[in-house]
Amino acid sequence: MRLVYFLLLIPSLAVAADVEAAVLRSAAQKGLHLLEKTSPNFIKTGGCNSCHNQMLPAGAQAFARKQGITTGPPIEQLPPEVSEVTTERFIEYSTNPVGSAGYELFAYGAAGRPADARVDAQIYFIKSMQEPEGYWRTTANRPPLTFDDFTTTAYAIYALNTYGSKVQSADNETRLARARSWLLEAKPETTQERTFHLLGLAWSKAGPEALDKAARGLEAMQQKNGGWSQLSAMSTDAYATGMALWALHEGGVRTSHVTYQKGLHFLLDTQAPDGTWHVKSRSLPVQPYFESGYPYGHDQWISAAGAAYATMAIAAAVEPERRAQR
Repeated sequence: MRLVYFLLLIPSLAVAADVEAAVLRSAAQKGLHLLEKTSPNFIKTGGCNSCHNQMLPAGAQAFARKQGITTGPPIEQLPPEVSEVTTERFIEYSTNPVGSAGYELFAYGAAGRPADARVDAQIYFIKSMQEPEGYWRTTANRPPLTFDDFTTTAYAIYALNTYGSKVQSADNETRLARARSWLLEAKPETTQERTFHLLGLAWSKAGPEALDKAARGLEAMQQKNGGWSQLSAMSTDAYATGMALWALHEGGVRTSHVTYQKGLHFLLDTQAPDGTWHVKSRSLPVQPYFESGYPYGHDQWISAAGAAYATMAIAAAVEPERRAQR
């Protein structure tokens, strides 16, 4: 079976250099440009560090930098002692505390920020919120960022891997094993669920067969134009496509694979001249709408999140692969 699958991958070798590194590097830099430029505007008006305009862009910027891509000024964020006393952050923590902490710790971990007393407290809290079955529950309903248990679980796994205390390594490993066991039995359906199912398996160090199965399930959702859609009734967009490709990369799929190359072409073809992508919002409004300087009106916040994932997907293809790949 493995030999057959390997033979099926041979045609993908022909497109290994289909998109030149210089093109990818330029697209990633353009994708970050407005995120870097508008992040101060968002915190000035919104009064909080958002997942879509601060945390995900900060993670994307750090990831791109590690891939050798020149980036602009750091994504601006409010210091924790200021952010946590804002009304917006209080609401976010009270409605989806684990999810919010997960996005934040992902940004910190990607940037290499060291642990401190506050991060230790967040890890302690995340541990306390793990369900007996091994997953972490999403308690908010703001699709697609905070809507499903797979996303919250995967980012909680990332947080434990990155910031779990060495003194509590045995407890950390036990919790990661429980999370991995839940993921191995879980049945993801949507693109986001399959994406974070794969990420959770990769970050919890699942075996190659589990990763291969999860990756194939995600690949099967790719549309003819090379992109992925958030839901079957929606059109393909940069948010779904970017996170799917990034997950495939994290799960060990070569960026030279035909599936990945088709996804890259979709992102490059749909990127606007100013480096942005338009992603339509499907979340009911919670925070009052305001202009941050990012385009697309009421769709601007999810478009910023989509740009972050798209940038990570593009940046992953710039440098030679360094992971064990199928």
